[in-house]
Amino acid sequence: MSWSVRQDMPRLRKVVDNAPSIFSQRPWELIAVAEDRLELYCAPDLNLARLLPREAVISCGAALYNLKLAIRVAGRHPSVWLLPDTDPESGLLTGVPGRRTLVASVEVMGGRAAPPTKAQQELYEALWLRRTDRGPYTALPVPFAILLEMELAARHEQCWLRTLTNAESRRLRRAASRASAELGATLSDLSHVPGSAYGPAPEDTKEPATRPDFWLSGQSARFESHPQLMTLSTDDDRPLDWLRAGGALQAALLAGTRFSMSAPAGRSAGYRRQPQYGPLDPHRLRPQPPVPAGYAVEASFLTQSLELADVRHQTRAWPWRTNYTEIPQVAMRVGYAPASRTAPPVSRPLEVS
Repeated sequence: MSWSVRQDMPRLRKVVDNAPSIFSQRPWELIAVAEDRLELYCAPDLNLARLLPREAVISCGAALYNLKLAIRVAGRHPSVWLLPDTDPESGLLTGVPGRRTLVASVEVMGGRAAPPTKAQQELYEALWLRRTDRGPYTALPVPFAILLEMELAARHEQCWLRTLTNAESRRLRRAASRASAELGATLSDLSHVPGSAYGPAPEDTKEPATRPDFWLSGQSARFESHPQLMTLSTDDDRPLDWLRAGGALQAALLAGTRFSMSAPAGRSAGYRRQPQYGPLDPHRLRPQPPVPAGYAVEASFLTQSLELADVRHQTRAWPWRTNYTEIPQVAMRVGYAPASRTAPPVSRPLEVS
């Protein structure tokens, strides 16, 4: 059976628009240039292109991951050419120009259709369940098994995702809080986040677990005392690495959703329980209950310190000493939240090219 990308553009655009993006701007444009070829452009508004081009490209990388997943679920294989216009004059070797930029050309390989794997189909289902939740998470931490699946998913996309210690988490939250104060209203005009996606202010405003830009006025809540933070890094800091970071971010988020959201006796039940290591394990004295059904691993982002460095054209660094030589790209809080608390993302009107 033949499959035309032009005929399926409404679905593909909806899939792409379901990717996480900086301030919900969706700074991308998807165009069908042939029956078997698509082009993805980075097309942020002028302020975003001037202030945070790196995060715009990371958003495009997440959208590209969704596009590739949708093509595989349709039974076809995507052949992807990243940054096809790269040359010494393009500027794409070190940065991204402020204009509309082609970041990926995707050819849908013809021939006999190959059914998607079980993992691909489950990730595609997770694509519609993933949310960004800026409210408090449960006191039950995300089990190590799910964190490991998220780290492996990011590594498969050639990036490094790490779970922070409590000390590193405190330092990152303090750095994010200081950066928010210094950024002030610099980024206020960039946000397209709907009010329904905002969350309450945490009681601890010295080390807040969420971004102050998205606090609901007059509302506060008690957040988890030791929030789980994860950081995403790349080996280098070129536009190519930013695209990979976006794909790794989305791969990790979908893995977290895939292995956390099911009925109590479903496939993810084993992932939702903390492991018991032996009779001398002190946790066996008070074993943690499994996370109830209706909860899933969600994430919210704490990238203010990285954005401040970008705005000031400074080198980004984590606020602790490390032996790793990787480049920071994303920081986020992860935890269990009620799946019904956040509304589904609103997609833009769909148009067929």
